[in-house]
Amino acid sequence: MIKGYVLVFTTSSAFESEAILKDLGITIKLVPTPREFSSDCGISVYFEASKEEFDIIPNALNSAKIEYEIKKI
Repeated sequence: MIKGYVLVFTTSSAFESEAILKDLGITIKLVPTPREFSSDCGISVYFEASKEEFDIIPNALNSAKIEYEIKKI
């Protein structure tokens, strides 16, 4: 299981990312961005995903033209 955060730069990107990842069946939750990670937006998407699910996250977000950074924990 891979756990981490999708850091985004706007609140609307956080909500859009949430919808995209939920539709893919990935376990996610909108959370405040952890202090140790810098982000222009105070909201990030926490995820728990299998290796296969994790591998599709970048493609899905890139297709939606969302600017993001992924931080694994």
